[in-house]
Amino acid sequence: MRIREVIGRVIGGALSPLVLGGSFLRAARLFHPDGVVYCAGVKALAVEGEVGALAQRLAGPALVRLSGGMWRWRGGKGERRPDVLGISMRFRASEEITPLVSPGDQDLLFVSARRFALLPVALFTTNRRDFLANDYYAQLPFDVAGLGRAEFRLIPMRAATVGQNRRERLECAAAAGLALLRLEVRRRGLRKRWMAVADVVLYEAVDVDQKALHFSPFHAGRGIVPRGLLQATRRPTYAAGYLGRLLARTRGRGAARGARRAGGAGGARGQ
Repeated sequence: MRIREVIGRVIGGALSPLVLGGSFLRAARLFHPDGVVYCAGVKALAVEGEVGALAQRLAGPALVRLSGGMWRWRGGKGERRPDVLGISMRFRASEEITPLVSPGDQDLLFVSARRFALLPVALFTTNRRDFLANDYYAQLPFDVAGLGRAEFRLIPMRAATVGQNRRERLECAAAAGLALLRLEVRRRGLRKRWMAVADVVLYEAVDVDQKALHFSPFHAGRGIVPRGLLQATRRPTYAAGYLGRLLARTRGRGAARGARRAGGAGGARGQ
């Protein structure tokens, strides 16, 4: 492990209690708390060379979560405030709809900001009312089998959609076969060009336990491995956020059982 990544893990470990506490209190992800999940298909575009090999590795079924960055959904009220949007994608070997990660699965996480440092600007430049009206970037570097150090982005088809909010617009686009995201890659370095890898087609929304759905760039079963200091901070913080959600769920179940018992006892006394 590189020294920068060791430092990153130390920083992530220091931040983890804050993330755990925030996720526990929110009973959801600290960031991107509410989202909608779609089943999808990944169709390879590149056929030759290293990019073609990558496209073939990623082709197949996928699970995609689209979300707002900071605010709870609350019937669409959250999209009225400055925010970024996010897309989390899991490339899978199986078409089974499950929140559980399987060996060989690959996660990639994107946000509607070109660079990490530009997130404050993106709060005001993101089109919060339409998932398909923004470009999304993985922002941080990866080591990609056959390509070396590289970065990724998603470019949606700018489909004309209708609906009262971004979820309705996305649903309409998917029903019309227009919910299309193009995955692109480029090697790190000056003047490197983006290359098309695959098209990701969203089919329909699926009902999946989102609190148990744990995306992480370290689910790297297709040879896309996160690298660098900032990437390394994500491993402990993502794990802490997931643990916070599980603890919140346990607390909620315990409270519900207590309420049922109290109700049952009250009913017995009433009899």
